[in-house]
Amino acid sequence: MAVEFLVEATTKDGKKAKVRITLKKFCTCKASHPNCEEDAKKLAPEKLAPVVARWESEKIFWLDGKVHPNFVLEVLEELTEVLEAVCVTAKSEHLQGADVKVEIE
Repeated sequence: MAVEFLVEATTKDGKKAKVRITLKKFCTCKASHPNCEEDAKKLAPEKLAPVVARWESEKIFWLDGKVHPNFVLEVLEELTEVLEAVCVTAKSEHLQGADVKVEIE
């Protein structure tokens, strides 16, 4: 089942950004985090906001208006840490086919 994370943060140049990450499947919860999907959604903003803050709004986008691959990589690295905190296993397969969309206001 797909899981969506929504993070609202401010870019390096002060613009509001909404980052949506959709994972095709979610991991198995640790016993210490029986509601790991909820826990992950609470943790994600604090882990991902600093990534957004390091990027200027126009640099988040690359060729043809696509999200810059390095931005996607940084976002997914932080999301992996979130998953590792609440899941039994956070393998790269959980991030396969992850969709990262960004809106700048």
